[in-house]
This record gives sequence, C-alpha cells and structure tokens, in this order.
Amino acid sequence: MAGKTNRGRRTRRQARRMTPKNHTGFTDKIRHAAAEVAAMAKHVRLNGDKISAYTAALLRARKPQMTALDNQTLGGGKTVEQKAAYALALDAVNFGSGYFELARESGVALEYAELALHLRAAFDNEGFDRPAAWAEVTPARCHDIFRIPAGAHPRLDELMVLFARHLNEAGQRIIADYAGQVANLLESAGGSAEGLAFLVGGWQGFADVADYRGISVPIYKRAQIFAADVWLSFGGTGAAAFHDMQNLTIFADNMVPHVLRHAGVLTYTPDLAARVDAGAEITAGSEEETELRAVSIHAVERMRAAAATMDGHAGITAVNLDHILWNRGYEADLIDLPRHRTLTVFY
Repeated sequence: MAGKTNRGRRTRRQARRMTPKNHTGFTDKIRHAAAEVAAMAKHVRLNGDKISAYTAALLRARKPQMTALDNQTLGGGKTVEQKAAYALALDAVNFGSGYFELARESGVALEYAELALHLRAAFDNEGFDRPAAWAEVTPARCHDIFRIPAGAHPRLDELMVLFARHLNEAGQRIIADYAGQVANLLESAGGSAEGLAFLVGGWQGFADVADYRGISVPIYKRAQIFAADVWLSFGGTGAAAFHDMQNLTIFADNMVPHVLRHAGVLTYTPDLAARVDAGAEITAGSEEETELRAVSIHAVERMRAAAATMDGHAGITAVNLDHILWNRGYEADLIDLPRHRTLTVFY
C-alpha cells in the first residue's frame, strides 16, 4: 500500500513541476510575429480588401465540423488515456506533406488520412497505445505501421526515421515527466489549450520556430493542433474542457495558403507561383516558406476579426476557420492543384 501511495505522490509532483506557469502570451507571440512578417513580406502579399467578402462567402457555405476521418481516428479509444495518447502520437508524426508527391510517384499511398488510419489500427490491434511502445519504436517498425515499403524511395525511408525519432521523443518525455501517462500531461495543462500547446512546444520535435530576416517567428503548428485534436477527441468536455480555445491560431501548413491563394486573399510573386505550380521544393525555413505560413496566420486573424462583426459568427475561432479552410482544400476544384512542397517535420 505504501508503495502505491508513493507512486501517486510522485505522479502529482511531476504534474506540478510541468504545469505551464509561463504560457501566458504564447500564442500572442505567434500572432505578433505573423503580423510582422506580413508587413515585411516580399514573396506573399495579403490582399486585405478581399478579407470581408471572402470570409462572409466562406461562412455562408460551410460550418466547422468533425469529418468522418476525425470520427474514425480521434473518435476512437474509450478511456482518457487512450484518447489522449492517440492524439499525441498522431501529432508527433503529423508531418510529411512534402513527401506525399514522392510517395505517389513511387506507388505508395501516403496522405494524412492514411497516416491517421494506420496509426489508429496500430493502437487498436497492435499494442501501440502506450508511450513505452513509442519510446522504443524503430524506423523498421514505422515502415510496418504506416504501410510504407522499405526502399520504395530514399526520402520515404528518411521520413520513417523521422517518424521514429519523433515518436521516441514523445514516449520518452511522457515517461520521464508524466509518469508514463498522457492523461497527466493533459491534467498539467490546467484546462488550457494554450497551456497544453506550450508544454509540448517545449519539446525539440515540436519546436516550430523560424528565423525571418533576423526576426524569430514562432508558429508551433503541431503543438497547437495537438491541443485542438485533444479538444475534438473529447468533444470539449472532461479532460479537454479548455477555457481558451479562442487563443489558438490556425495550424499553418501548406493547405491554408493554397486555399487563400486561389480565393485571391493571398498573391504569390510570379516566381514563387511558378515554383509552387511546378512542384519545386520550397526550402524549409526559407523566406518564401516562412512568408507562406506566417502571412496565412495573419490573414486568418484578419478573417476572424471580420467574422466577429457578422451576425451569428461573433464567437468563431481561428481553429474553426482552419477546419473550414482545410476541408475547402479537399473540394474538387482545389484538391488536384499543387500546394507548396516543403520537406519539413513541422507539417
């Protein structure tokens, strides 16, 4: 009995130690830096005069909602731990969009949907629902989990090395800091989505910060989407009854700029547009890539401000708009048009 009591105390001490006491302003810094980049941008222009009309048209036609894929994946699991663990493992490997075309050319099915569904299967049927399993996972095991044949393409082999590395870190951090329970990580966030993003944003694999002409530009796409995925998993209740979902920004990847570009909200320079349309690699951390992401964040903040003045949309969040825009990108007129392609661990 004494041993059980001591283990319980150790868990509580660890949770207290990791409480996000300094998270206030975490996402404000993202918004501020995005606005700075938008003001200085040379490759991506925000057309502010398009914001109100486009926002109104978008919200008339669409509502934020869980997709069938979300229900299949994030909707799985029965306990707090099972749900939280899936969301963390998913967002530990929620990147690779720059590799998708290479996969198609190699005859390999690789998209977000495949990753999420294969991971769900590994959780449900293969004992991969424990941080201890992630802490020891190998690239070879990742090839098996995500159905990526070894040797199909050197870059895909590289991606599985990265997946293993990020899962290793997530598992090891949960074991070291949260007594092996992702539920303890959620508890440590204190009911704050921003606090949860702040906590995992401190991990190396989630440290999504660019340098833009001497300015530090925090983006933290995967840290923020983890908080949002937890919120979706629990329907905003219980362990995910976050009081500050409105503080999160969009999850800046290559989909939102793509949608905003074709809506006329963003304009790329002719050179950047030609490179994107040709499928050329846009280097991770380059001025162009940072502008694509940061200007998109600022654009959606402007859209949210516009929505707040419209009947019935006063409480809309950047997360709501991100869901709408991401789903818009999968509609028939946009899905086959090229998005910018970057080999990165952040999206």
